[in-house]
Amino acid sequence: MVWPFTLPRLGRILLWSSIGALSLAANGSRAQAWPTGPVSIVVPSSPGSGPDVLARSLGERLAAATQSTVIVENKPGANGVIGTAAVANAPPNGGALLLYDRLTLTVNPALLAKLPYHPKDLVGVTDVASVDLVFVCRANAPYKTWDEMLAFARGKAGALTVGTAGIGSVHHLSLELIKRHYGIAMVDVPYRGIAPAVAGLLGGELGCVITGQETVLEHIRSGRLRALAIGAAQRSPLLPDVPTLREVGAPDDLLIPTHFTLFVHAATPRNMVDRMQEKVAEALRNRALIDRFAERGLIVAPSSPDRVAQAMAREQERFTKLIRDAGIKME
Repeated sequence: MVWPFTLPRLGRILLWSSIGALSLAANGSRAQAWPTGPVSIVVPSSPGSGPDVLARSLGERLAAATQSTVIVENKPGANGVIGTAAVANAPPNGGALLLYDRLTLTVNPALLAKLPYHPKDLVGVTDVASVDLVFVCRANAPYKTWDEMLAFARGKAGALTVGTAGIGSVHHLSLELIKRHYGIAMVDVPYRGIAPAVAGLLGGELGCVITGQETVLEHIRSGRLRALAIGAAQRSPLLPDVPTLREVGAPDDLLIPTHFTLFVHAATPRNMVDRMQEKVAEALRNRALIDRFAERGLIVAPSSPDRVAQAMAREQERFTKLIRDAGIKME
């Protein structure tokens, strides 16, 4: 290297030492961006649920990629509040992550008068996967299509009962959107989770249910249930005979897609958040992982902290207004 001026020998030694130190510091900072201790992925739902399956598959990949310990903790209850509070109140060192439906986190402040955390205590790292919802009825129902279902519901107020995963869930809010768009009185029947709602549909307690594909797939294929429409841009490979909302003449945003998103304490250093996003995106490029999720109707969809924040801001505006207009509250 040619210098435009000559440095004394000691000056050159000090200069190269400083450059080396800066380089080591930069590399060290990069290496330490991942948490130094065990990482917990908190899932505010029960084992075997969609978020739980995602968390365990993702945790395995992250542990291998980072040579660290990644464990999954199930903390269900209170519409996700218990698990969310555990991460929001944890030390901001990246050791606790939250994997859950981002819409639930967005709308909980509007649904609940008091929360054991502040919504701004969490920041999104990345979306992980999304699920498109389907509107399903029993195969022997007196309606076989979307339009026939609407006509049945219009025929007698309260005649059509629809099971959801509880007040304020993505399924419940989707039902509210449908009711308001068509001006039809459908009866929401809230269950403690979507699996019991599907069981209620199979047992004849309900007329319909709004759910993700996985919970009803085998029953549709066996002929016990029929899906009338799916809230997706195009037909699902798992349910190729089921029309999209647009195909049945409905707005394509009446059934709200579920986005499972990874969150961390908002005070976590940004370089650590960015490093986590990189590692998750890397893990989600694994073909075996993508195929495993696809079999359950999960679409891999990594994003970024900024995109998560933008999406949640849009959802907050839309669904907070819906909740207030519909007078929806949780105890």
